[in-house]
Amino acid sequence: MKRQHIRKGILIASFALFPVTIFYFSPYLIVWGAFQGVIAGSAVTFALQLVSAIALRRAFCGWICPAGGLQEMEAQAVEKPCKLGKRLLVKWAIWLPWVASVVVGFIVAGGVAALDPLFHIDGGVSVTSFGALVIYLLIVALFFIPNLLVGRRAMCHCICWMAPFMIIGEKIGAALHAPQLHVSADASKCISCGKCDKACPMSLPVSELLDPGAITHSECIQCAACCDACPKGALELKFAPVPRAKGR
Repeated sequence: MKRQHIRKGILIASFALFPVTIFYFSPYLIVWGAFQGVIAGSAVTFALQLVSAIALRRAFCGWICPAGGLQEMEAQAVEKPCKLGKRLLVKWAIWLPWVASVVVGFIVAGGVAALDPLFHIDGGVSVTSFGALVIYLLIVALFFIPNLLVGRRAMCHCICWMAPFMIIGEKIGAALHAPQLHVSADASKCISCGKCDKACPMSLPVSELLDPGAITHSECIQCAACCDACPKGALELKFAPVPRAKGR
């Protein structure tokens, strides 16, 4: 459990810094910058998330994400699991038109004219005015309220505009057969106690995902909570090529 204390401590610290960093995750600033031919800081952040996911999959969500820190704290009081299914498609229905608007923006602007990591981030700090504070509070509410209604980490599953970048990066890494951070599984050791299912912050049915020897679900955030909850050591966080089921 020491690993989980460290992980949650990092996430909470990241959330504490969210007033400083929030605009580095802003989808709006990317669109605004695109129509001026500027690559904003958040565009760099999302590009780094995509590239890092080739090797680390969605570890950013499980270990670093400031909004993930907020949701980890909220989960201590709201343990309701989030039902997945078609809800996972919502974030893509949001993400695809947004990406299209970014492309249109750069076309209208005549291409890329500049790279500005501090685009409309005063002095490198996000919240420096009352207006920025209001935006910050609205974003925090956006990450907080869905979990109360739908279940833990509902925002990650249904709305997050960062998740698709990491899912795409993860798929690229898998297609390249590159070593990736993932939860390795030994189904022969499983005693069907259900502790891994209960521990998963992403509400995944971990005990049903043990074949073909790894948790390959795109909503897995490599937090290793299931590994630390397993009494038989059937689950382990590894950095290696991910086993794939035949035909995949």
